[in-house]
Amino acid sequence: MVSSSFDLELNPNIQRKDNIPQPSSSSNRSSALEINNDNDNNNSNNNTSLPSSSDTIEMQALDKSEYSKIPDVLVDDDHSIKTGTDSSSDTSNPYLRPSIELNGRISYLQDLEDLPQGRHLGLFSTIILFVSRILGSGIFSITSGIYQDCGQSIALFFAAWVIAAIASFGGLYVFLEMGSLVPRSGGAKVFLEFIYPHPKLLATVAFSVYSVMFGFTISNVLVFGEYLIHALGLEPSDFKTRFTGLIFLYFAAILHGVSVSHGVRIQNVLGGLKLVLVAVIVVAGIYVTAFPQSITGIENQLKWDRVFEVRSSASVSTFASAIIKASFAFSGWNSVHTVANEIKDPVRTLKIAGPVSLTIMAVTYFIANLAYLIVIPSDELANGSTLAGSILFTKIFGQFLGKKLLTLAVSLSAGGNIFVVIYTISRVDQEVFREGYLPFSRFMSSNWPCGAPLRTLLLSVAITTTVIVLFPGGDIYSYMVSLEGYPQQLAIALIAIGIFIIRKRYPELHSPIRAGVVGTISVFLISVYLLVGPFVSSKSPNPKGLENWPNYGVVAIICILACIGFWYVKFRLLPWLGGYELVSEEVQLSDGLPVKKWKKLHSYNSL
Repeated sequence: MVSSSFDLELNPNIQRKDNIPQPSSSSNRSSALEINNDNDNNNSNNNTSLPSSSDTIEMQALDKSEYSKIPDVLVDDDHSIKTGTDSSSDTSNPYLRPSIELNGRISYLQDLEDLPQGRHLGLFSTIILFVSRILGSGIFSITSGIYQDCGQSIALFFAAWVIAAIASFGGLYVFLEMGSLVPRSGGAKVFLEFIYPHPKLLATVAFSVYSVMFGFTISNVLVFGEYLIHALGLEPSDFKTRFTGLIFLYFAAILHGVSVSHGVRIQNVLGGLKLVLVAVIVVAGIYVTAFPQSITGIENQLKWDRVFEVRSSASVSTFASAIIKASFAFSGWNSVHTVANEIKDPVRTLKIAGPVSLTIMAVTYFIANLAYLIVIPSDELANGSTLAGSILFTKIFGQFLGKKLLTLAVSLSAGGNIFVVIYTISRVDQEVFREGYLPFSRFMSSNWPCGAPLRTLLLSVAITTTVIVLFPGGDIYSYMVSLEGYPQQLAIALIAIGIFIIRKRYPELHSPIRAGVVGTISVFLISVYLLVGPFVSSKSPNPKGLENWPNYGVVAIICILACIGFWYVKFRLLPWLGGYELVSEEVQLSDGLPVKKWKKLHSYNSL
């Protein structure tokens, strides 16, 4: 049968028509819709053109997935869809069910409550998920790179963090609004395919392939290994760092893969440790800021008369790189929507958990960065690589408490982020494979044998391991942060502008969460700057020691073009050459999870 749709809760006041009869399995797609309107072709080409009240769309033996309509279309008991602007229709409006087979829009797979994993993330678990995803390795390991990119300028350093915070808050509300309209796992992938249905499947397939391609957690693995070795007092080496981090990655993946509940419990414990670490950072920052050197015994390295001084070279491209790195430290805000299907009452929960978590982290980061500048000399901070957090704690709390216990806590914090990142990556990858775009999709999307996406977890582990083992020495951490962040900024920019597209396309929609116009425009402009920044200076935007490597922006664009090329070959070129059309069919796996299977229909016109 044709793939069944996933409900999109476009309005909490919209109620489902539960009395819609179910057709037999022999329903024929070719007779699905009869549109009694001479101008229907014009309407289909203009998403903002609404049918008049006299138009009627007849539903003939139609599968549930084929109820495709704009939000003001009503389903009557006689199986016909009638449109109108009567205010009384508001309470009987069904959910929007876009269908890619009929009108070029995306079709979804399953009702919100039906996923085998179930809904097990409440408000506290979601806040922990946010905090754990945001507070990972960034604030402890990326600070030196940001300070170096800003030319050791205090003003530019804080400017980079402020811009990143503004972009994060604006982006959060953009995602919250889209998430309230499309409360389904997948995050940016789902939002892009809903906003940009044309060219057919381009946004969906390109972003899906990109998501799998960049489905790794390299930075957290490296930071976990480096901080753990430093805390244990072992002789550091590149091999020990990578080996230690990979062992923990394998442990986290196996635990998440064999038991969702146990993985979430450990995730919550490590998330709770992060809250303690947040408190320690805040207390330490206030301590060195509020009390004089006679009490703290720490010389104040922050010279206010040198705030605007640029001590080393800086450029537009390096400042853009600094903002991307600071944005990486906040980056968890855009990942929680990838598991929306597993959150209880996702619209309300995310509306509370998102702003609360991001506010906590913004305040924490400001205090922590102030402490860095007060405690650590400028040159030492700029050359601190990924161990700036350990240097800070050692100078404030001494060798035992600072260098060992708190550095160990930072390592576990990065470990907690590994748990969260592979958890969210595995869900995104599973959604991609469920759509059937990539080879071995049915095998990879299965929850067998433990009711968890073990196979996508292992895929993420395999990609992470490959990159870590094959990459040569150097500041890989900063380079990978910039490389990962570039395509994400493109997605955020497209979603930000997409908010206005959706509002124009469906003016009658009233989202329960609404992003501000100024904030949304700010997010878009900041993202555009970060996309252009790496190319407007003759100086390499790459981190120190990797200046001769390809510009990370160029590498990212090549990866994006490769994803677009995959879409073009599979869904345009090959169907055109073979004279067939690819259409999806829903099949159900042995664990009850529905997935799509794409079939060639030579009786259809080619795409």
